[in-house]
Amino acid sequence: MNKEKLMKDIERTLFYNDIEVGKNELEKCQLGLTKLFIPEYDTGGVPAFKDLRQAYTHLTGDSDINGMFYPKKVSEGLRACMSFSSSSFAFALQNALNVSLAKIYKDFPYREEILISEKKPVTNFRKISSITLGYYEDLPDVDPETGDYQSLQRYEDAEVQYRLSQKGSAIFITRRAVINDAIDLINANVKRMARAARKTHARYVWEFYINNASCSDGTSWFNLEHGNLGTDALDFTPLVTAITALANMTEPGPSLEKIGLDLATFNWHLVVPLDLWDLGVKKNQQDCYYTSNDLTSKAPNACYRLFGDHNERIVSPPFLTDANNWGVIRDKEDVPIVEMSYLFGKEDPEFLLENGPTDEHVFKGDKLGYKIRHEYGGALVDYRGGYKSIVP
Repeated sequence: MNKEKLMKDIERTLFYNDIEVGKNELEKCQLGLTKLFIPEYDTGGVPAFKDLRQAYTHLTGDSDINGMFYPKKVSEGLRACMSFSSSSFAFALQNALNVSLAKIYKDFPYREEILISEKKPVTNFRKISSITLGYYEDLPDVDPETGDYQSLQRYEDAEVQYRLSQKGSAIFITRRAVINDAIDLINANVKRMARAARKTHARYVWEFYINNASCSDGTSWFNLEHGNLGTDALDFTPLVTAITALANMTEPGPSLEKIGLDLATFNWHLVVPLDLWDLGVKKNQQDCYYTSNDLTSKAPNACYRLFGDHNERIVSPPFLTDANNWGVIRDKEDVPIVEMSYLFGKEDPEFLLENGPTDEHVFKGDKLGYKIRHEYGGALVDYRGGYKSIVP
């Protein structure tokens, strides 16, 4: 082999991490336990444990499941892992629960994401300031031969402040659940925890819309001065009015240019309560309608399938309690709507071991206690992204 090539291969191995270190036995146990809870989980070839009892015994040496830790009865591979201890089973189970929680959490269609235009990681619980910047006017003509470039007029900005809130609860995995191999029961509890967490997060975000939250200027989101408040029941003409009102919104100064709309990339949403979902679908799918009571004159529906060919942009959050109010939310990429912050950027809730093992016991009081924790906060940052009709 060429000496120069050999030296380059050695250098690449040393400095470019071509050596792949395999997983240790504890890491494989964690993957196997996760796959036991989520059969479709990709473990890179690591098989799932046969059942919860096998996983427990393998990680604790406690074949009789009496709750004690017997390190001498486990494999040499496990004992060689520096992090192996009486807590290894508890933490492996925590990892499996978290993977399952994160997967299920994303599945619930509360659709609060249509309101969230920005997500920010924060590192503490101090008050958070959100600054919304204005827009510049058009660039002026300039002749460098006769004068210098001039600064544009200073833009306006608006500030709103908010804090993180902490949400959480507890779940317990008992020694009896391990003995009974109660995977289905544990999974059902995790699913309900995930639903509760997602519902809580969604309600938090939707309440900006439901409760007509205050903007940075101290006024309510939907009001006559903003030009985004109506009183008409859901119908063809009021829908056109709502869309036109949002299109006519102007950028924050000094620009004051109309934001407009682009029908080719229209990604707006129709928000209706559960009692109006069928009417919303009909208004979206009807290509024309009669304009008079004599049923002789028809007009094309300007909103025909504007909210999706399959009504995918008609949303009905269960939190909307008024059976008649409806609204339109424009694309969150067009203008900022709601800003959300998450502690350390953790957008999903997480399970954490709270009631853990001692040096000799795997359980504490015949159970392992996990708390589910979710820490976030947010604020409405601009009124220009939504229209609401509050029907008397």
